[in-house]
Amino acid sequence: MLLNTALFYMMLTEAAICLVLSLPVGQWLSHAAVSFLMRAIGRRDSLANTVATVVLALVSLLFLSDVSTVYKHHSSDEVLGDGLRVRLLTAQRDMYITGFCLFLFLLLRLVYIALATNLRLEKSLEAMTKQAEGAASGYTSLLEENECLTKQTHKLHALLDDGSGNDDAKGSKVDVLARLVQENADLEEQVRAAADKRTKAENEVAAVTKQAEGQSAAFMTLLEEKQTLDKQLETAASQRSQLERQREEIATLTAERDALKSQIHDYDFMFAEAKKKAE
Repeated sequence: MLLNTALFYMMLTEAAICLVLSLPVGQWLSHAAVSFLMRAIGRRDSLANTVATVVLALVSLLFLSDVSTVYKHHSSDEVLGDGLRVRLLTAQRDMYITGFCLFLFLLLRLVYIALATNLRLEKSLEAMTKQAEGAASGYTSLLEENECLTKQTHKLHALLDDGSGNDDAKGSKVDVLARLVQENADLEEQVRAAADKRTKAENEVAAVTKQAEGQSAAFMTLLEEKQTLDKQLETAASQRSQLERQREEIATLTAERDALKSQIHDYDFMFAEAKKKAE
């Protein structure tokens, strides 16, 4: 009974998944779910594939068992009693449930395999497209370089072939070409030297920048220490002013105390004289 209930809820879940896949947003959800499953449990020897195979085998066995039970009761010529009829109806119900569950399970598995294959092909297509674009850009750059070299070669041939009957003209043109080649080599050397100088300058700038950053950090540290000392000096000055005020208050209180003592002494003297007179 518990197994049949589990199969029934499994069939409902599969039907809900099929309904979601048939919706317009189901394609995006299915692609996202299949991508996640491929990343998480995409291996053939994973635990999820093993569990799915076991569930498929179990549902298939239950379906075959229910089919054999229904066929056995239908093929018998005996009059079925109430108990056998109830058993037959139960077997038919279980056969329908397991049959639909098996059908939907196989359908979803085929859909998953098709979507996974489609995603792999899309990734392969994207990679091949990028490779083709890179190869096309490289081929285009090579064609441009080839055209430039061809134009330069034609110009050189035209320059050499111009006035082919005059050997002196050819010799002068060859000398001009040699001089141009030498100048080109000198310019390349100058460019390399300039690049080296630029690299050295960049390294020096980087070193100076690091030194400046270090000095800036040290300056900030000193500034923070100065601010801390200023705060301490302000605190000490406020404490000193408080001490001075307290000293002044103590001096005032001392003077008042002395005055009170003198008054008390005078009163004692007066009371003593009055007491003597009274006696």
